[in-house]
Amino acid sequence: MSALQSDEHDVKGQKSSVTTWTTDLSGFERFPHRLWFNVADFGRVLWWSLFAVVPAVLFAGVIFFDDGLIEPYNLFCAGMMMFLVQMSERYINTTIEFEHDNGSIETTFHMGDPTLFRSDQEATVSLEDVESARFLSLAGQPMVRLHYNKTFSVKPSSFLIPPDKEPQFREFLQRHNVSVHGESETNSTRWVWGRFVVTALFIGVIPFSAMFISPIQYSWAVLLVLTVTSIFLVRQGF
Repeated sequence: MSALQSDEHDVKGQKSSVTTWTTDLSGFERFPHRLWFNVADFGRVLWWSLFAVVPAVLFAGVIFFDDGLIEPYNLFCAGMMMFLVQMSERYINTTIEFEHDNGSIETTFHMGDPTLFRSDQEATVSLEDVESARFLSLAGQPMVRLHYNKTFSVKPSSFLIPPDKEPQFREFLQRHNVSVHGESETNSTRWVWGRFVVTALFIGVIPFSAMFISPIQYSWAVLLVLTVTSIFLVRQGF
């Protein structure tokens, strides 16, 4: 599913060591995997608000009140489509580095080419700001999601881990007083797949189907996003 490389080496003049790994989920065939991890990363309130409640209310307005409301529904879905696709680029290629005795994690996100984001941006996560960590797994691929003390944070919130490095990273987090939670693959994938299906239904299937039912001028935003997204994915390579 993914290509993961790791490296552990001693830092000269110090007793501690540094662990580094790079994840690779590039290519069109791994696009669904990137979306899956992206959906799993959303906080509960944010996901329910953006991908369940709001689209459900808008769609109910179309069904029960005025079918002309399909246009604002499509506009909302188009925006969410672009948001999901672009946010998932952070899983294309990521480098993680941490020093065992230092309570910080260095992350570098290598986005796609082309991308709407600034690629190769480095960010430092201080574990003093992290309250807990949650481990998930899909097809044997572990993922960690960091929960910060603050409600809102612009720091990286999730990344993938090589399976053989998961115990070591758990120990690193616990050593720096981060509460660690884990789920079996069956439990973790069940709720994420539930999210994935609901998101795909409201943000993808319904607006796409509406193009063949409603007047096409109501679906211009969805068509535009699908076209732009397809161009980006093709140019980023298979």
